[in-house]
Amino acid sequence: MYFGNILRIIGSLTTIIIRKERSIVFLHFVSADVLSKLICIAIVGGMSIIPVSATDETDSVKIVSVSDDGSLPKPIISDSCISNVGNKKHRHVSINDSLIIKYPYSRLIECTHIGVPLIVGGIIEMEHNKKFRELRNSFIPKFHNEIDNFTQYLPAGVMFGMKAFDVPSRSKNWGEMLTADAFSAIIMAGLVNSIKYTAKLRRPDGSSNNSFPSGHTATAFMTAHMLNVEYGHLSPWIGMGAYATASATGLMRMANNRHWMSDILAGAGIGIISTEFGYWLSDIIFNRDKVKTEIIDHWLNYEPSDPSFLGFYASFQIPLTKYKPTLGPAFSTSTGSSTGLEGAWYWNNLLGVGGRLSVSSVYYSYENVENNGETFDMSMLQTGIYSNINIFKHMYINPKVLAGVNYYNKISNDYFTCPAKLGACLTTGVSIGAMVCSYFDVNFFGGWNVLSPHSQNQDQVIQTIELGARFAYRFAHEE
Repeated sequence: MYFGNILRIIGSLTTIIIRKERSIVFLHFVSADVLSKLICIAIVGGMSIIPVSATDETDSVKIVSVSDDGSLPKPIISDSCISNVGNKKHRHVSINDSLIIKYPYSRLIECTHIGVPLIVGGIIEMEHNKKFRELRNSFIPKFHNEIDNFTQYLPAGVMFGMKAFDVPSRSKNWGEMLTADAFSAIIMAGLVNSIKYTAKLRRPDGSSNNSFPSGHTATAFMTAHMLNVEYGHLSPWIGMGAYATASATGLMRMANNRHWMSDILAGAGIGIISTEFGYWLSDIIFNRDKVKTEIIDHWLNYEPSDPSFLGFYASFQIPLTKYKPTLGPAFSTSTGSSTGLEGAWYWNNLLGVGGRLSVSSVYYSYENVENNGETFDMSMLQTGIYSNINIFKHMYINPKVLAGVNYYNKISNDYFTCPAKLGACLTTGVSIGAMVCSYFDVNFFGGWNVLSPHSQNQDQVIQTIELGARFAYRFAHEE
């Protein structure tokens, strides 16, 4: 009863936040996009980049610089291992030592530092759900495939299979693993259903009013996170494969027109959080010592290494020029959306070569004509030079210059017809990112795109400002 009341309170609060966010009216579409992205960047940055105060001081880790002879400043309470960080020696000591430098940590941070920003990002993205749906309707309007009903459970199948073959895992036995998994599933199902049936948001296909959040995506990320927690220590490719499967499940839910972008982001966050809390409860029951966390190890010991990456990104296209496909009516151009894959290989820690493949959809409407509007769609393939500049131990900026080709789809309607066209494009931009863990980073970027004219009536190149986020796997890292 107590647990059910908590879930109902969470669902009610989430509904209030959603309705409040959706009621905000902005005076200009550019300011709405820019403000929402800045809010999302601030929240995610605060949760996943900047260390915050530990809720329990017993979970804190303190370090202090020592001299070359190994002596510590007084008072000295206890000794522990000495480690090298940069060019200085550091000695890890107990909570009672009087030290100046403190790297705070708590299990609560570990459980929420990825999931909470995803959920908050999902709520923010509700303002732009229709733009990403237009992208889907432009390129794959009739897509339908039910494989996502099976891929949501695939990571769990792999995990149980590896356990059946006695592959060493985090859990010492079946009982410990199944207990953690059962708690995770109960928490996930409770959160998803309590929010679904209080928010009552309509699905994009209009079939029901339980769209937010995506249960399939929550299940997929829950099972993927289980697999990574149990077996991620064997190889980073296990985690990459698990999260790639979960991400594909979420994208399939959008492709099938069953969920909005916001549903997917929130579902992913709930799945990860549920698993973290499920294993936390299991550790308490089995009196398991707190496992050495990769997060705090990363903050303390991470040294910049090969920046090569492969990731998925989504962005908004803010037009700087108007679309002019014909000499007839005047047109207004508004914010569009893009999504794609991006990767780069670095031959040293500073410079690399890479590229991206993306699809974009920009909305335009006829001025002084009511209830009319369409999108012009394009695909881009670009390659160029990437740079990596470390600004802190686990934070960096990535300037880039890319050139390539863009392909406009054919447009035909009652007003005009524009044939498909192949042209050239140029992109410059810069991003700021952080290593969330030793093989995964989150990156926020802005860029300037210059695209060839869509038609012979377009008397100038098309320019857009791009704002987005990228989630990427880093191929090399320091242990």
